[in-house]
Amino acid sequence: MNFPSPARAGAFLRRHAYDFARGLLVVWALGLCVAAVQLGSWRQELTRTLMQLNADAQFRARVQRREAVDPEWYRRKALSLLSATERMRRDTAWKLFMPGSWQVFDDLEEQLRERIAREFGDIVVETIRRELYARASALTGVPQAPGGDLQIDGECQSPSPANPERKLTAAAEDLPEFVAVADYVRQVEQLDAAVQAFLSLQYAAGQPQQLRQLVAYTLHTELPGDLARSAVLFHGPEEVSLQPALMQARLQWATRCSLAKAMTALHSRLLNTNDLFALEQGLVARSAGLFDATARPVAFDRTVERYRAVQALLDDQEALLTKGRNDWMRSGTLQLGPAYQQVLQKIAATRLLGPEVLRQVEGQSGAAFAEFRRQFQAAFGSQGEPGIVWLEKEQRFGLSPDRAGLRVGLAALLKAPFMAEEGPHNAARVRTGGSLVLATDEARTLADARVRFLSDHLATFPAYAQPVVGRVVDARVSELIYQKAYRSLKAGLPADTQEPLDPVSFRQQRDQVVALQALLRETGGPGFGDRLAATVDGELLRRLAVIQEDLRQQPLQDARGSDFGWWQGEGLALSQALGSAEPPPVMVSRLATRLDLLSQQARAMIALGTPALVGDPAVQRWLRLQAELERYHARGADSSLLRLERYLVALGPDLRRENCAERLAAQVPATGNEDEVAQRLLQIHGALVSRCTELRVQAASVAGPSTGTLPAGAQ
Repeated sequence: MNFPSPARAGAFLRRHAYDFARGLLVVWALGLCVAAVQLGSWRQELTRTLMQLNADAQFRARVQRREAVDPEWYRRKALSLLSATERMRRDTAWKLFMPGSWQVFDDLEEQLRERIAREFGDIVVETIRRELYARASALTGVPQAPGGDLQIDGECQSPSPANPERKLTAAAEDLPEFVAVADYVRQVEQLDAAVQAFLSLQYAAGQPQQLRQLVAYTLHTELPGDLARSAVLFHGPEEVSLQPALMQARLQWATRCSLAKAMTALHSRLLNTNDLFALEQGLVARSAGLFDATARPVAFDRTVERYRAVQALLDDQEALLTKGRNDWMRSGTLQLGPAYQQVLQKIAATRLLGPEVLRQVEGQSGAAFAEFRRQFQAAFGSQGEPGIVWLEKEQRFGLSPDRAGLRVGLAALLKAPFMAEEGPHNAARVRTGGSLVLATDEARTLADARVRFLSDHLATFPAYAQPVVGRVVDARVSELIYQKAYRSLKAGLPADTQEPLDPVSFRQQRDQVVALQALLRETGGPGFGDRLAATVDGELLRRLAVIQEDLRQQPLQDARGSDFGWWQGEGLALSQALGSAEPPPVMVSRLATRLDLLSQQARAMIALGTPALVGDPAVQRWLRLQAELERYHARGADSSLLRLERYLVALGPDLRRENCAERLAAQVPATGNEDEVAQRLLQIHGALVSRCTELRVQAASVAGPSTGTLPAGAQ
């Protein structure tokens, strides 16, 4: 084996040592270049940080009170200081190439670390502490004191629901108040986690992860790095250990105060002002007397309004109960479901609230639930027919059969065509000349709808409500039939009595009215039928009144025959006094002819009327006059016109004061007839007797006492 010579070995070692030294110098040179660059930026950053710390310290020194500075300034400075603290821990291996930057020769970084440590408590710790109080203040409503703490005598507020809109439900988790409680407990959990992290960092220099979570909660920023240096700096001195304990006590008081109010609002909403109770109270108020058969009927509009209100309340009650989750109402203790129990568990597990708060909540809810059960038994107990019953198959409360029937029946009733309000189009049509025939067709349609409703839906109502509902249906259908027929009838009648009446058209209207009368008797509204008939007959009576006025213009009706006070006892021709210069037979004959013409006109009017028209007093007078004219034409001895003729002839043309008593006594008109002529003859005779007596008395007073004879009827 050949070995290199010592000379050759030495040369080899010298050559490689030279290469190594040259390489080392190259690496050192490169390291110096990199270190120079790194050192420059590092020193600039440290210098800038120190200058900023000095400037911030001077700024705070000029401000007498921390509250005078915008809290946002402290938040920015706290984040900046945390970042600066972590930047000091980055890799500084480049210092190896620059001995002058070694810590033995340069303590700049140590000075910065000490300066940051001095500022950390005032900037970072105090800012986070105040932010925790600010979060608690916003959460509980307790105002902050000037030092950032919560006011000891401050008033807490109940958390408000995010969506306060009230909706019908029997489940606690569906209530806005429950959502507010659940959100509040969740936020208190977050606050509690942050507070516990703060206390851990203060007391025992907690874990960096705690600081990361605390900064994220209070300053809304995710910090990079491991935060180990900042976590160490967070640890406070022993003399400030009392302050965190006080903070936890104050936060406990505030959060528990707000929770108590929130739970009170939830229990009050669920138990004291329960939706089921509210609907039941409204239902009792709205339906009071509504289905009482002995109650006095009210206006249809008011009745329908109450029907709609009751039906809406029943719909709400049905919707509320159909959702289920109301089995807690029949439990011996308050069991509001998994979501509620989960909230209670969170309350017990949260250190700011705790088990003692849970016991208070359970005691409060237990008392409220006991009162709820008492009211529930009073409202839906076993006395009478309850409105709410337990449905065993569905494991929930629901409407009782009677109440369910009332709900279904009211829904059908309110959808019935005769329950709808009459539209303006239909009302305008009948006011402007709608046909009575069309109104009759519509009336039959309404009557058929009534029959269908009574046969299909009336039995759906509870037994106590059926009579009243049937009465309301009858009244409504009858009123609608009457209104439609009356408007159409009035639109078809002449406005002026002087306008000729078309007998054919009027008779058709009369027949329609008679048919409607029969229909209204079927619908339970005979009174409306009578009013329709009275409308038809009223038109005829107006025209009969015109004919009656013509009758008053006849000689027999002369006003001078009603009072003979103008007669002074001279010779009197009674026919002339009654407005006729003709002899009595001619006068009576002409009078009969005129009365016959008027009677024929009246007979035509009466023939167009309904059967009820015959009973009217004005028609009765015309019927009696017609009977008299028949007696006259038959020359019956009991004819009032013939009696009038004989009366006028007997009195003669020379009736005087001297003979009036004897003649009048001999011609007393016979009674028994009640026609117009007979009544008028009796009136004339009475007036003549009265005046004759006056004249005889006057003459006797002038001539002295005498035994003259007075006419018949004067005594």
